[in-house]
Amino acid sequence: MKILLIQPDYPRRESTPRELENRLLPSYSLILLAQILKQTGHEAMVLDGFSNWVLTGKGSENDLSLGLGRLLHQEKFDLVGISVYSPLRKEALNLARMVKEQCPGAKIVLGGPHPTRLWQNMLKANTGLVDFILLGGADESLPALLETVARRGSLQEIPGLAWVNDQGEITANSRPVINVNLSKQSPVRLDHYLSAIGEKELHRAYLVTTRGCRFPCNFCSQLWKKAVFHPKERAILEARHFIEELEVSELVFYDDCLGLDPRHSADIFSAMAGFKRKARLVGISHIQLLNPLWLDPFKAAGGEAIFLGIESGNLKLRRKMNKHLEDKEICSAVERLRRMGFKLGIYTMVGYPSEEIEQLSSTYRLLLKIAPEQVIATVYDIKPGDMMIEWGIKSLMLSENDYQNPDRRIVNYMSEAELEEAAGMADFFESSFNSRKLLKDHDPAWWLLGMDPARREQAREKAERALAKCQN
Repeated sequence: MKILLIQPDYPRRESTPRELENRLLPSYSLILLAQILKQTGHEAMVLDGFSNWVLTGKGSENDLSLGLGRLLHQEKFDLVGISVYSPLRKEALNLARMVKEQCPGAKIVLGGPHPTRLWQNMLKANTGLVDFILLGGADESLPALLETVARRGSLQEIPGLAWVNDQGEITANSRPVINVNLSKQSPVRLDHYLSAIGEKELHRAYLVTTRGCRFPCNFCSQLWKKAVFHPKERAILEARHFIEELEVSELVFYDDCLGLDPRHSADIFSAMAGFKRKARLVGISHIQLLNPLWLDPFKAAGGEAIFLGIESGNLKLRRKMNKHLEDKEICSAVERLRRMGFKLGIYTMVGYPSEEIEQLSSTYRLLLKIAPEQVIATVYDIKPGDMMIEWGIKSLMLSENDYQNPDRRIVNYMSEAELEEAAGMADFFESSFNSRKLLKDHDPAWWLLGMDPARREQAREKAERALAKCQN
């Protein structure tokens, strides 16, 4: 069967093509999935932000609908799989409609964190558009679905499959699939991905060495709370492919928590330190995981920066988040990284329920103290799979229907005015700590909300005045 896998992205425009390219990373997870499908006898292609940029001429604008239109004009696909993240649900469904209009025989399969939690709602609201939803990881369930469809077998045999049965009932075969046997998977290679779009160069890429996180923060997805580790040999081969063969200049380790098993990470980075060529490495970790056992080889392999999430400078608010970090732990971790020569990126959050300006002021003071090269400040967003969506629904402060409005990029308890204020505060934090852009593929809240320059400046100045008043 001929398969197209899509990672939706926002329509983008930058001042130069190179600036746009810096924001686009090949989709590691979909390239892996395409590779699995190819090994089971199917043809599979990936359309993501980077491949679309190449297919549409490497300009300073990028719109996946243009690349998809070209592909559908040239090819007929049997199945199109679309990964859906909550802020991108509008783009995902628009691309699905394009497929149904131009390739009506293709089956549409959705996956990813958003439909995994809201599968009933999405199937009901998109009857006739969405054929199937795969809950959790699709590494094994998508090949099983293709085999079942090809032999016209029973859909009830497929774990993690949700669909509308012959009686018109919306049903799912099981809970989300999270226990995937990673030892059976081959190392990810980008040969087929790049050759399919006629590209030879790649400057930035990412990979993961683990899936999941063991920390109980209630603002984060609970799907992968049991960590699953990629085999060390596989991770090393993938890194060698990116750095020595493709000659990327930057490699980001987008693990949920790099260093979760310090020996596992240490062995990978020790091997990478012996590569003939080095790339700039950026890792995302956790304050309680900063062990020299893996940090030393990470540095030797080319590690330049570590990102850590503190979320708030207020101890009580962090405890409400189930993020049990003392101020002294944060400062000690920062000092340790500085002594080792790492640049520092910090994740913070604005707008957590009950947060007051005094607590935001605490965050600002802590940021001034630790002086990170880059701050990524998100506006509190209730994503399907978080603990907070369940609490919100039970307390009647939120409903699944709130996610039916595709233009609402950030779903939480705020009014539109409060949302813009929060975006202004996040923008002020990011603008104040931006001496080096360590991660280039972050989309700020003001941009997600479509705020024009005047509204953005007004919101940021309001945040600055509020903090100054509180500091005084």
